[in-house]
Amino acid sequence: MSHNLILQEGAILIADAHYSDKYPQFYAFLQDIDSNKIKTSQLILMGDMFELLFGEIKRTQKDNEKAIALINKISKKIEVIYFEGNHDFRIKNIFPEVLVFPLQTQPKLAYFGDKKVMLSHGDTKVSLGYQIYTKMIRNSFILKLIGLLNLTCLNCVFKWLKRRGEEKDSCYKITSFKEIIKGRLAHFRDEPLDIVIEGHFHQDISFKLYGFEYINLASFACNQKYFIVQSIKEQFFLQETRFKES
Repeated sequence: MSHNLILQEGAILIADAHYSDKYPQFYAFLQDIDSNKIKTSQLILMGDMFELLFGEIKRTQKDNEKAIALINKISKKIEVIYFEGNHDFRIKNIFPEVLVFPLQTQPKLAYFGDKKVMLSHGDTKVSLGYQIYTKMIRNSFILKLIGLLNLTCLNCVFKWLKRRGEEKDSCYKITSFKEIIKGRLAHFRDEPLDIVIEGHFHQDISFKLYGFEYINLASFACNQKYFIVQSIKEQFFLQETRFKES
């Protein structure tokens, strides 16, 4: 997309819901958006909203069909922006009216008034090994091969992947996280940025770095937090809100 991405006052950002049997709360959150119980005119999904959602593999779409249908319903009423993550990718055809940013187009510069805000899921500027992995796993042929293997072994691949997700701790804390991010984002050192927002790492933390504010969003799967874009006297901030299911 060539046009500027504009953040709206009251926009909602949510990251790393990892929607699955273990973490079902994302669907209830979407229901509250759809019913206008949670009011917003712009919903920004910061990646890994689903534990497993791959564009070429129909099984992952079937497993998530209720949440997919609800996002598509919401996208007909308000602007929905989706930054693909490492658990949900090649999804543009699944969400035809959603503005989808795949990994290769991230990070994406957005504007909030005169503030420059850089947005991404967060799995950019990573190790060479991980870069190779991300390119391979997003390859159409490899995805179709995985889908075929899963079909022939009676869903054994996705059962294994789901089991791994269930065993993973979504609330982990990363030692020396600030130093890690300082190295990852050194290329932004001379960029005229005001804010950088990412998901992926599940750290729920913010700090000053290279002249901008770095914000790593909480994992919704971990603590059901989402964030509302607000301003006071033209100063940008994210209002942290905890979702409570009705």
